[in-house]
Amino acid sequence: MSGSEGSLSKARLEAFSDSVIAVTITIMVLDLKAPRSADPGVLAKLWPSFAIYLVSFSLTAIYWINHHNLLAQAHRVTARLLWANTGVLFWTSLVPFATAYVAETRLAAFPTAVYAGLQCVCAVAFNVMFFAIASQRDDEPFRQRARMRRRKNRLAVAIYATSTVVAIFSPIVAILLFVAVALAYVAPTFLDAGNDA
Repeated sequence: MSGSEGSLSKARLEAFSDSVIAVTITIMVLDLKAPRSADPGVLAKLWPSFAIYLVSFSLTAIYWINHHNLLAQAHRVTARLLWANTGVLFWTSLVPFATAYVAETRLAAFPTAVYAGLQCVCAVAFNVMFFAIASQRDDEPFRQRARMRRRKNRLAVAIYATSTVVAIFSPIVAILLFVAVALAYVAPTFLDAGNDA
């Protein structure tokens, strides 16, 4: 793999990742079906579909923003980083399926738990990518910020895991937990500080 490590640029890896995430978001919006009736009440009944689409779009956008910022911190593309990135893209590509499942079942408990479990696995995959990049860095400013980010990432995984259980009892509360995690990652401040890639 050493030959490919030298020939694959970060820009190419980022362009491929951007493409996969763009397709993921496109597939999600295609699952929003317009009602056949002009009655506003029929449109209002679609609120679960719109709600979960909004959550999924926001989470995917936040993953993309943080993915871009994290990848900027890598010194080089390694086999470890390639596989970690592939893991992030694989799990993220399942978000449209989970979104459609929750929308079709109108935020039912089990589908929402499946959705929460997927978000938890996406967060774990993102952490694996984080560690792949952090292992390339030995400068102290980065390592100090990395320690704070690890704690934040572990907390996010814990909240997603908790929301998987909570969804069985209250899907709405589980979705509010997703939103809380999303708000913590809206601005990737850890990676902006110093931008010492």
